[in-house]
Amino acid sequence: MNLYDTYNMIRYGLFRKSEYDLLRKAVIFYTAISQDEIPQVYDVNRIDAITAHKIKTDLLPVIHKGEYVELENMKSTVKDFLEKLLLLTDDEKAFLRAFSEKQYKPELLFDDSDILNRIRQHPMALWKMQDRK
Repeated sequence: MNLYDTYNMIRYGLFRKSEYDLLRKAVIFYTAISQDEIPQVYDVNRIDAITAHKIKTDLLPVIHKGEYVELENMKSTVKDFLEKLLLLTDDEKAFLRAFSEKQYKPELLFDDSDILNRIRQHPMALWKMQDRK
């Protein structure tokens, strides 16, 4: 469950503030290539839809026996983190707009030449640009 994983990454300090920009850009990129509808803003309130029943049926069977999961704390921690992380720049918004219009412009998202060289030919991004009526 992504909520659980993200919560633990926050809890154990695996996200460095110096890397937040790159993390945000990675989230934007992978959202664009993996979603049918490209969001123009991120709605962190969707996290509220995760129920105790969902935790019981989907998460508890796959984590350490006896591990306590405090759902409301996880939700608020992750929402607070994402609300700060996902404040998009104008270029990031432009990337999402262009992507939803079948225009792949990774230079709006990344300025690092190594990253750009790797993702310019990203198969999923290129596939999403095809007109698949």
